[in-house]
Amino acid sequence: METSRKTASWGLFVPDSEPVLTVKPGACVTVNTVSWTGATAPEGPIAYFRALGVPADQVLPELLEVAAMPRPEGSSGHVLTGPIGVEGAEPGDVLEIRVLDVSPRVPYGVNSSGPGLGVLGDLLERRTSRLLRLDPEQRFYAFGGGIEIPFRPFAGIMAVAPPTGVGAVSANPPGRWGGNMDFRDLVAGSTLYLPVFQPGGMYYTGDTHGAQGHGEVNQTAVEHSMKVTVQFFVHKGGALKFPRAENRDHVWCTGIHADLNLAMRIAAEEVVDYLVGVLGMTGVEAYRLASLVADFKVAEAVNVNKVVIAEIHKDRLRPLVGGADVPIVGRGHHRPAGSSVS
Repeated sequence: METSRKTASWGLFVPDSEPVLTVKPGACVTVNTVSWTGATAPEGPIAYFRALGVPADQVLPELLEVAAMPRPEGSSGHVLTGPIGVEGAEPGDVLEIRVLDVSPRVPYGVNSSGPGLGVLGDLLERRTSRLLRLDPEQRFYAFGGGIEIPFRPFAGIMAVAPPTGVGAVSANPPGRWGGNMDFRDLVAGSTLYLPVFQPGGMYYTGDTHGAQGHGEVNQTAVEHSMKVTVQFFVHKGGALKFPRAENRDHVWCTGIHADLNLAMRIAAEEVVDYLVGVLGMTGVEAYRLASLVADFKVAEAVNVNKVVIAEIHKDRLRPLVGGADVPIVGRGHHRPAGSSVS
């Protein structure tokens, strides 16, 4: 699926929006995303990237198309592609998003910051941007001084439409619907689980990154346009409160709140709820185990709401399920044969 005027929007999640594409559970969808970098520049994308040393023929034409789109009041500067509806997903269900591939569309990304941005908003006196080129074998970005930043691409924004009661919300702060979580471990091979609030789920993606540290402390990562392939499944009646995720080795529970202390509390509650509700532990033993084996880290620190991730290695949990695959959500699911959509 291409990013264009028909499929893109500025950073606003709308509860009652119509899908730009509807797929069945099991479908694989490839989205050619567009980074916001340059699209929000007053001088326009071509002049912005020319100043950074990028010729006009290396600027994605879709970026110019999106840059010309009016920005609604209250939207963030992110470029979103979607929403994609998944048949059978209803409020109260869980949408499973398997990340199959994330690959670069251009050979460069940008990190930028400035006054009032990031954790140290008073550090800089002027706006600054750095172009970071990806090496030909797509292993790293050359930072300078012999420093190499490993290429580890992921989508900073993966979301479903929010509950009707909250109305249209900016894509800048993450929420229970996912969004701008900037969780760097959601690379290819990982799976994200989001609670469904609207029929079809209504999945959005964007804000793709080539590399980022946990916290994204100067406000941006290596902002890099990517091709993202995901596969959708629906878990009926999963009753998830906050996003949850996994890869081969780990389970991740999330806490999201503007107050970092409360985000930490929510993440701890989510771990206990997971261990009790999905794995069948008692509350006191779940709380005890959370203290002994869960590692808590700040994935997102700069976009109003903070994201705290609780990470548990699956090896610690396999004895609870007799050595079988560790389940992430409860109840049933739809897993028909997959199909591919581009």
